[in-house]
Amino acid sequence: MTKVLINDAKHWRERAEEARTVADQMNDPDSKRKMLRIAQDYEELARVETAVEAAATAAAAAIAAAKNSNGHA
Repeated sequence: MTKVLINDAKHWRERAEEARTVADQMNDPDSKRKMLRIAQDYEELARVETAVEAAATAAAAAIAAAKNSNGHA
């Protein structure tokens, strides 16, 4: 299955790093604060996607275990 960027934690972490890099280059304190907030939001998206991936993996494992315990291939 092809991974969609919006569902990729690595993508969001990279975007967060890009936003921090841009913020480091800003001179206006308000703009810098807003860009750092954007970076935090990207990090939150990465955390959520990581949790979703973990839950999906656990669910798939549970389904496979249930099928195996019931004698299904």
